[in-house]
Amino acid sequence: MNDFLKSEKRKVRYEFLNLRDRIDPILASAYSNMIFARVKKLPVYEKAKTVMFYLSYGSEVVTDGMISSAIDEGKSVVVPAIQNPGDGEMCAIKILKIEDAYQSVYGIRQPEINQEDAVSKEDIDLVFVPGIAFDYEGYRTGYGKGYFDRWLKGFSPEKTIGLAYDFQITDKVPAGKYDMPVGSVVTEKRIIQVKKN
Repeated sequence: MNDFLKSEKRKVRYEFLNLRDRIDPILASAYSNMIFARVKKLPVYEKAKTVMFYLSYGSEVVTDGMISSAIDEGKSVVVPAIQNPGDGEMCAIKILKIEDAYQSVYGIRQPEINQEDAVSKEDIDLVFVPGIAFDYEGYRTGYGKGYFDRWLKGFSPEKTIGLAYDFQITDKVPAGKYDMPVGSVVTEKRIIQVKKN
């Protein structure tokens, strides 16, 4: 990634993370419930048998209730996990309850990695993707480590949904050739279907 792109991403990350970090936790919880109410009406979610949620961190859209609800509905739920923080690789691990994610990598919760609980990308019907900012083409700014972008390579964008508060949506985020767009973004106010180029 060139220095200009890095610098532009840093600016967006700083601006939107500051915005997001200022959200009142009670409001964040209410907005997260509104976001999930929209998600639940999506045919892609209704049909999905195996769903990958991220485990919310900091001021991200809160996913704990979503995960518990999906498990109660009988969906198979997987979450991201990192075995070796240095290698940039992420895997998907099945959990049976939110408490299974008791370990921490980069301060983010994750379950213990057991190979029998690992689920391959091909077996996942829908992936929820976190982000600091999203644009109308589905591109996102994350924390800059690239785990999700590497993992999403080759995965169908139609099976990916970004979760965000509405103020995290912007006209354009800086994106490079390794950045993977999501197929739609759900906020507390709307569902943004990404236009295919």
